Amino acid sequence: MFVATQYFRPPFPDRKHWDKDLDLMKQTGLTALQLWACWGWIEPEPGKFNFDDYDELIEKSKKRGLKVIISTIAEIHPFWIHRIVPDSYMIDHMGNRVVSSLRGECNVGLTPGGCFDNPKVSELMGIFLGKIAERYANEESVIGWDCWNETRWNVQSDGYVCYCTYTIDKFRNWLKEKYGDLEGLNNAWKRRYCSWEDVFPGKLPNRTYTELMEFTKFLTWRAGRHMKFRYEQIRQFDKKHIISAHCGAPCTMSLGGPECYEQPLCRGNDWDESDQLDGFGCSHFPFWGKGFSLADYGIRVESIRSAARNKTMWVSELQGGSARDGLVVHRPVVPEYQQLWVWNGIARGAKGVIFWCWRDEVFGRESSGFGLTGSDGLATPRLEALKKTCDFIKKYENILDNYQPDNAKVGVFFEQDNYYLNWAQDGDSIKSGFSLLGYLSALERLQIPYEIVESNHLEILSKLKLLILPWPLIINPKAKEIITAFVNNGGTIICEGELDAYTSLGFYNYTEEREFAKYLGIKDIGRRPINQESISLRLDTKKFKLKPEAWFTPYVSGSNDIVLSYTKEGFPIAIEKKIGKGNIYAIGAFLGMPYYQKQYKDFEKFLYEIISKTNALPDIKVISKDNISDIQWRTGSSGNDKLLFLINSGNTKTIKIKSEKEFSVTLKSKSWNIFLSCSQSLRDGQDSVVRSWSCIK
Repeated sequence: MFVATQYFRPPFPDRKHWDKDLDLMKQTGLTALQLWACWGWIEPEPGKFNFDDYDELIEKSKKRGLKVIISTIAEIHPFWIHRIVPDSYMIDHMGNRVVSSLRGECNVGLTPGGCFDNPKVSELMGIFLGKIAERYANEESVIGWDCWNETRWNVQSDGYVCYCTYTIDKFRNWLKEKYGDLEGLNNAWKRRYCSWEDVFPGKLPNRTYTELMEFTKFLTWRAGRHMKFRYEQIRQFDKKHIISAHCGAPCTMSLGGPECYEQPLCRGNDWDESDQLDGFGCSHFPFWGKGFSLADYGIRVESIRSAARNKTMWVSELQGGSARDGLVVHRPVVPEYQQLWVWNGIARGAKGVIFWCWRDEVFGRESSGFGLTGSDGLATPRLEALKKTCDFIKKYENILDNYQPDNAKVGVFFEQDNYYLNWAQDGDSIKSGFSLLGYLSALERLQIPYEIVESNHLEILSKLKLLILPWPLIINPKAKEIITAFVNNGGTIICEGELDAYTSLGFYNYTEEREFAKYLGIKDIGRRPINQESISLRLDTKKFKLKPEAWFTPYVSGSNDIVLSYTKEGFPIAIEKKIGKGNIYAIGAFLGMPYYQKQYKDFEKFLYEIISKTNALPDIKVISKDNISDIQWRTGSSGNDKLLFLINSGNTKTIKIKSEKEFSVTLKSKSWNIFLSCSQSLRDGQDSVVRSWSCIK
């Protein structure tokens, strides 16, 4: 377990600050610092490498007992890249050569630089990664590597990329491997190509879906292969340190769009990338711009934890001070909230936290911001609060190192093909993405632990009781088989409208051709416009008013089905049915999307009721007469100890925790808390529990 700060993005901070800054880091209780190892800085001339800054900083850190994480920024290319490799330019979707420039907040190289599908660019990048790995592989102060920062590769491309000949060749080879030959491709795509030279990626959304969906899927796959390449270049020299990487936002939130010229998931699928690594992480800046709530922060961390599975998870960038995005000022980072973020990460399984960054930045659009010690007026109380956290972590380091969150009983299904389909039509994946995020947001507000179940990584499904399928227009064939077995064996699913409506290539399935839906006994009568603000749904004796969006798909109900709701025309719009030993709740509309845009209680109550009926509630319950949404909590184990994390973000004064016995713990108003308890104490009653808990405020 470590707490660190990003320190060196060359050549900032200036060498004159190093000794004083490192002393204060040590005094604050930090474990380590992170160094950005930029290719464009370290190899200023082809074949000439300069590690002087890094050698000196590592030596100074060692003297103070500080560890180091090395972040290899191979995506910031040397200024000479296009001169030495003249055909390395990326090509955008309009056929234009992308002119690289310095990145908006980095001063030492070019972005997006050369296309890594160009073999010479890949070779040179690999040499850089190998050189730095060889130099520091046996350095005792190194904790590990962050081998790809925010999985960036196309920043400032000024168009959708890449359409260079090397990438198009790789795309065609990917298709050949997938379909075998041109006849196989023609059969799948329903085309009559006579040469592979005629096969091109899709250009823009709102055209035929197939080739744009396939190209976006290829870009996701390509990012995973590039991650493997980076890992292998470092691992060939460093055989012992952890090699991690991190995304800028979870792929579940990678919705694409023209404002940044990014296709959804073009930076990769977090589950696939975690397969290539020893660990994975994510960046989090909750007070940047409109920012995001503690529930949104929870979704981000849980997305990464779900993707990392049994591997190490880091909070790889956590906002240090007030954000900057050009000549504007965002709100200062309040110490209490900053520590809430830290403990929320730890409670959900993070083994490292890296603040971005120590000093206010000096370059470009991020200048004057983000520093833990920055000039937003709260540096001193931030460091004081952080010291308490660091001291507490050090005291309980062994317990926290071995801590693992308890398994969830509820899963939410993530099918990347739905994002590709949505993107191919609308130019973003908002409908499919918001549908998923709506359910995650409700589970966060209900404080019900959950797993995000990615459609190609389904091992976790065997541990769940309930699986939610938001926006399920596409379900891949492998997932259909495993979900079918899950239901037959006693699992429950909640399914939104038009299940199995499209193939993974974007072809529409008629209702009678949807084999998966047919097996589950779900048949709709086609899309209908939504002509009512809500649907009234009854579960046993309880009623809920739910808000639909997109369209209705009314059902044909079977003789053994229970109709839970009708449209105003009298068509079944929600049904409950039995399949094998399991149960299905089918909703012929989309409920997650409107909830994510505006939360409301009836949706939460509806979800809670089904979770309760499925026996998928967590083993403890946290109750408050105040605002229970102020409280976030997680349980888990560390060896034989049972841990309970309670985090109070608001004015809640008293809570009750119901387990084998009921007891209450008083929390001070407007404080944040972390409690550790062993399982024996939980059985002994209130007094021993309170005595055994350690609390930091």
